[in-house]
Amino acid sequence: MSRQFFQEQLDRLMADTLALGSRVEEALARAMQAVVTNDIELMQRVISGDKNINSAAQGLHERSLTLIARQQPMASDLREISVVISLLPEMERMADHAATCCKIALRMNNEPGFFPLQAMAGSFPKLIPEMGERVSQLLHNGLDALARRDAAYAEQLCNDDHAIDNIYRRLFRETIDIARSQPEYGDEAIHLLTLAHNLERIGDRVTNLAEQVIFLLRGEVVELNT
Repeated sequence: MSRQFFQEQLDRLMADTLALGSRVEEALARAMQAVVTNDIELMQRVISGDKNINSAAQGLHERSLTLIARQQPMASDLREISVVISLLPEMERMADHAATCCKIALRMNNEPGFFPLQAMAGSFPKLIPEMGERVSQLLHNGLDALARRDAAYAEQLCNDDHAIDNIYRRLFRETIDIARSQPEYGDEAIHLLTLAHNLERIGDRVTNLAEQVIFLLRGEVVELNT
């Protein structure tokens, strides 16, 4: 394998990894649309599409290992491949979290006395969509930092993740209040808190992505999510 051909393969691997990230971003957007509008058919499509994302991630993982085996890459090349290998499970799990949001929404629909999101008590009708928008934007920015190879931009993403964590903590406190004062909404509040937890985990995984961007460009192992 010539150096030029190897570089082409390496560039294509990173481009396809970014494309997978875009698919995850789309899955998350569709999941939040389905949850907010209570679109059962769209929920089912997001859940079904998760298998395709998992398969694509596995294919990229196998390509990464093949490149290492055939080329015995130098340090900088090996670092890029190792970053791809580290990012693939993060992206796969982000898609899993998006699908889980839809599974929770479907489960809520099947329960007696179901309240749709917009009919819920408290701040849930406002904060769940806001949290989804913030997580979607964070994921978009994380992929942008990787595409631009911008370590300084990646470092700033943890600030946005903190805002997502704060919304989750607020929803946690509100769930306790609802369970005590408005028990008729209690089951839905717990389900929505679990949904919010999956969104919060996506934010944490984007922070992991940002850490990999910094490692790729600076060779530094950092911990942003403190």
